[in-house]
Amino acid sequence: MIRESSGEGPDLGMLTGLAFSGFEEEEVLARIRALGFGFLGEAAAAAGKAGWAEKSAFDIFDIAEIETLLAGHCRFICVVRNPLDVIASMKELTDQMGQNVPEMRPWMAQHENYYVAWAAAWRDLTGQLLAMHERLGDQSLVYRYEDLIADPELVLGKITEFADIKPFDGLPRPDNSQIGLGDWKIFATEGVRKDSLSRWRKSLPRSSARACLEILEPLMVQLGYDIPRISAPLSRQARISQYQRAKQMSLELREKNAGK
Repeated sequence: MIRESSGEGPDLGMLTGLAFSGFEEEEVLARIRALGFGFLGEAAAAAGKAGWAEKSAFDIFDIAEIETLLAGHCRFICVVRNPLDVIASMKELTDQMGQNVPEMRPWMAQHENYYVAWAAAWRDLTGQLLAMHERLGDQSLVYRYEDLIADPELVLGKITEFADIKPFDGLPRPDNSQIGLGDWKIFATEGVRKDSLSRWRKSLPRSSARACLEILEPLMVQLGYDIPRISAPLSRQARISQYQRAKQMSLELREKNAGK
């Protein structure tokens, strides 16, 4: 809503447009916050909750606008995840949706390999997230997804303490009494599971995973992730020979089945 495009003249967007009508930026932002907080507060009260939290995986694409609108008015809980697993999840999501998510267009335009495009997006956006965390100071908490999986009670305790809410009695369970927007995996999950770790090893092509690491490695090291060793791609002749062997085996199997 508050994103603007820049050119030679005044920026184009709501804040600039309203400025011409005499509305200061802070007044406009305050009204937008009041609108959003009003809906969220009313929904929380109707559900018998003392407060609300808003989370969407796509919030990361609007991180600059979110900081402009909400810094000083909310607490920010920021989660980072092994980017290779993020890429595997993006592939699943794209297959499920039947299209690339529109927010990825800037990176898709730069990289013909969509695995590499997802890697570049993670690098850029996670860098922005960490920079925002530094600016926000004690308004922001960062944790790794893998640490939550390894010790959910410890990490959830840090989250509830940071959010100034009562700790959970044990591990929280999903509430399926009310259906809302969420990805399809949420509704098939009963709690914290470890099978989501290192999923990339079963789904990412080796050559693409290696190309992604060239983009991801510096930030992965900064975040404490181990860098996997991925062997170099096969030579051209080795790939040709491998392809020929596979085709020959397929033909032999077809002839064998046809003779039964």
